[in-house]
Amino acid sequence: MLVSLVSLLALGASSLAHPLLDLEKRTGSGGCNADNVLRLLRATQRLDDSIAFCSQYLDLPAVTQTLPPAPTATAVVTLTEFRFTTVTETFVITETDVEFEKLKKRCTSTTTTTTSKSISTPGYILSTSIDPSRLSSACGCLTIPLATVTVPATDIPGTLTTSFSETQTETVTDWIISTETATITAPSFILASPTPVCCRSGIDEPAPFDVDDAYYRVEIPFEAEVYGLKSNLVFASINGLIWLDENSQGNYWYYHTDGDTNGAPLPLGPDDLPDVAILPFWSDLFVNGGKVQGIFYEISGNTITFEYVVSAYDSTVNDYHFTVAISNDNKVTIKYYAVLDSEDGTVAIQKKSSDAAIVFSRGEAAKVYAGLTLEFDTTAGTVNSI
Repeated sequence: MLVSLVSLLALGASSLAHPLLDLEKRTGSGGCNADNVLRLLRATQRLDDSIAFCSQYLDLPAVTQTLPPAPTATAVVTLTEFRFTTVTETFVITETDVEFEKLKKRCTSTTTTTTSKSISTPGYILSTSIDPSRLSSACGCLTIPLATVTVPATDIPGTLTTSFSETQTETVTDWIISTETATITAPSFILASPTPVCCRSGIDEPAPFDVDDAYYRVEIPFEAEVYGLKSNLVFASINGLIWLDENSQGNYWYYHTDGDTNGAPLPLGPDDLPDVAILPFWSDLFVNGGKVQGIFYEISGNTITFEYVVSAYDSTVNDYHFTVAISNDNKVTIKYYAVLDSEDGTVAIQKKSSDAAIVFSRGEAAKVYAGLTLEFDTTAGTVNSI
């Protein structure tokens, strides 16, 4: 409303210097447009105020009336006082500061305070949003008496000036700033310099959205080797499944239970798994948007290490936290830092085309736990707790 009013006053001053010249044109064969604006101005209870406002808004000139000479010359000037209302608005801005406690990094925010200015005007116009052209047209349809200055002929001053005093009130909009702090607990990462596999620039940022049944490809500067299969492409699924070689095909990135018609109990199943499948904890896992969760990796020499920080499906906490190190010597090392339920996952490595499988746990209670470290040797066909 304040911006609209400033626009109205500016338009009145710049483009309507002599509006009386246009009054006859507006009242031609079509007459005045008796719209809501005109009806608002000429309502009986506010007509006097409307005439006063429109006289100022249209910048109507004064008319000088000369009387015959008289013994005493007296100039009579009639001034009308107008009263205006001022509206002050208060706005509230709320911003959020996100803190990561353990990572000791912050997302910071800046606060901007602005002020706005309004020019006073009668209350019943101030409370209504009116287009400038409609207001000037409506004012032009009112019968507005011009200000009159009466002086005797012998006392006419060389320069006759009439003035109107206007009070302008500056309204400052107060911005009340409220800061809310939301604390997200980030995990203590095991990797020294982890890189997220997807969708964010750093580990101090929460996942931008929920992730379910997705997998990601990482190209590495050496050839990892498991069960004799070599590749510089490593794939990692949210559901605790890792494999090599982009030629692997199928729906194996989805989680299959033993009772699923698409699968079969390990070892050597289900059929949709890649030929060489690494299962550090194969289960129905989930990444929650807004949490510092996901799959991260780090490359050191001829070893790539993945770090999983994920939830069980329908959970929002870090239920499972483990690392998987794969190198070029047919060995895989898995370390567990958080395990919600050992019975919910399968831990194994298999190569179906060679009828070879190393199974540590197929949903066995208390078999997999926080603090456990396993080393799989696919050349020897063994798994050892170290």
